Amino acid sequence: MNEAKIQLSAEELILVENAEWILTKNTIIRKVYDLFGAITEGMKIELKNNPLPPDLMETTAKISRGENFKGLPYVVLDYPRLFNKENVFAIRTLFWWAKYFSVTLHLKGVYKDQFSDPLKKNESLLSVNNFYLCSSNDEWSHELGGENYVSLNRNSDFLQKRDFSREPFLKLSAKIELHNWNQAEELLIQIFKIILRSLQY
Repeated sequence: MNEAKIQLSAEELILVENAEWILTKNTIIRKVYDLFGAITEGMKIELKNNPLPPDLMETTAKISRGENFKGLPYVVLDYPRLFNKENVFAIRTLFWWAKYFSVTLHLKGVYKDQFSDPLKKNESLLSVNNFYLCSSNDEWSHELGGENYVSLNRNSDFLQKRDFSREPFLKLSAKIELHNWNQAEELLIQIFKIILRSLQY
C-alpha cells in the first residue's frame, strides 16, 4: 500500500484529534431537521389555500439525509410527494452543506402533462422570483448552475417556447443562500407558496 495515501497531513491531524467540529456538524443537521419539520407545517397551511389534486393532498412528508452528495452532507424534505416509474410529482426542499437551500418542483408523466400549461401561463411569476429550469438530461440532478439549470429571469418567454410533451420530465428550482439561515423558514415557505400559485390556472 502507498504510505502517502494513508498518512495524515498536519491539517488532517488537527481535525482527527478534535471532536468539536463533528459535534457541531451534528447539531447543525439536527437543526435542519427541526427547520424542515417547521416548514412542513407551514406547507400544509399553504396547501389548504392552494389545493392540489386529492391524490397529492393525501401524501405525507418525508425527511431524509445523506453524507455524500458530491462529497457533502445533505438533508431532503419531500412534500407533497408521489413517485412511481411513470409519474412523479414532488416538491423537494434540499439543504446542501456549504452550498445552499433549494426548493424544486419535479414533474413527470401525467403530472408534467397536467401542469406544464399553468407553469407556462405563470412564467412571469417564476421569473421574477429567480427560478431555474432544469436543462440536464439527468432527472436527479440537483446542482443549480453550470449546464444543469437555466435561469428564467435571463430568458424571456423561455417556458412558453418549450414543448414539454417531448421532454421526459420538468423541474423548476429556486435557492436560498445559507447566510440567510435565520430567515430560511419564511423564505422556504414563500418559495413553496410561489410554486403552488404557479400550478394554478
